[in-house]
Amino acid sequence: MRIFLYFLSLCFLWGKSYIISPLPTPRQEVLDIVNQDCNIQCLQKFYEQQEYFSFVAKFDSKLKDQDLRAKLTGILSELNLFMSESFFENIQNSKKIKIALLVPRDVVGRYSAIGINAILAYLTSRDVTYLFEVFDSKNEELEALHQTYEEIKQKKFDCVVAMLTQNGVEKLLEDTEIALPTYVPTVNKKQVMSKNIPEKLFFGGIDYEEQIKILYDFAKTEEIVEYDDASNIGNWLKSLSQKVGFNVIFGESITNERAAKFSQDLKNQEEILANRDVLLNIPVIKTGLILPQIGFLEEKPKRFLSTQINYNPSLLMLVKPKDRAQFFIVNAIGRTNNYLLGYGLLLGSDFQYDWVSYSIGIGVEIFFLNRGEKISKFFSETLENGQIQYANKIYRTYKNGFREVK
Repeated sequence: MRIFLYFLSLCFLWGKSYIISPLPTPRQEVLDIVNQDCNIQCLQKFYEQQEYFSFVAKFDSKLKDQDLRAKLTGILSELNLFMSESFFENIQNSKKIKIALLVPRDVVGRYSAIGINAILAYLTSRDVTYLFEVFDSKNEELEALHQTYEEIKQKKFDCVVAMLTQNGVEKLLEDTEIALPTYVPTVNKKQVMSKNIPEKLFFGGIDYEEQIKILYDFAKTEEIVEYDDASNIGNWLKSLSQKVGFNVIFGESITNERAAKFSQDLKNQEEILANRDVLLNIPVIKTGLILPQIGFLEEKPKRFLSTQINYNPSLLMLVKPKDRAQFFIVNAIGRTNNYLLGYGLLLGSDFQYDWVSYSIGIGVEIFFLNRGEKISKFFSETLENGQIQYANKIYRTYKNGFREVK
């Protein structure tokens, strides 16, 4: 089954995409009141000294330095500052881009919708003429993926976003020539066993191994308790914690039923949990069930540690601040453009907390940059050796949000 999406004002074929009456939030405009030129070194100095208003005021729209433009985008988003649309070079007069989304719907389920929404949000925020088509391979069998990819090539698409699992990537590589720039936002290159990865295939998956290593260094080899589950991600994270050498003195697999009735046997674990770190390789719903129950113990854990799997605003609603006061999470999602965040929310895509959406946005932007388009970058991440490089940082939860641990 294929879903065809052709938009002009979200309705007509071959046109530009718009959201009707978007209402931007109020912003401050920075004006340059000093008649003095500022070169790259000058701007870099302003940035390093955190003189952000001077940095913005002195930024010349003709400056092509991608690093400084990425920093500018970050400052504008963080400080809610305004610069006129004419400041940025745009792509509205460029050649139409043709993007294909390859999804094995029976395998990835809801991620099909995430892929559609994220791509549309990025394209809409750029005000670009495009053709976007979804190709459903149903499953990740070798023949199904091959036939679907060949159909995309025959229709002469410019690039492909492929929502595949690790197994799907292996199957695709087994019998398919990667002739188009193809981006897999859901898999990290480290997960791929094949040694012959084509140059036109690149990856945007989170590096969970690096995140586990960061938590290992943060825990300082202390004895820990580990909770995981039988899911693929749970088993994988457990294997990674073993690989880096966590000193696990007690571990348990948490099913949905076990999470709901966690307190029944919790008293038997109180002595084990007391003043120790707890590594949570379980999704946010299970975390939200067991933490309040642990909160009733007299002797509580020292800290809770988690990878990206729990960087989710649902955690803030499911768990009271007192029960997550010592919760530390490694997060790879950075800051992006406010307009993209807004369009994402309108189209059901969360670029602030959903790492798959964030990864897709980066991939689509790289398609544009590789075409030679002159655009202001929405993302600061770079592509190196076929893999998006994320800046993993430790965050902790506060009353209404997450804050980076400096």
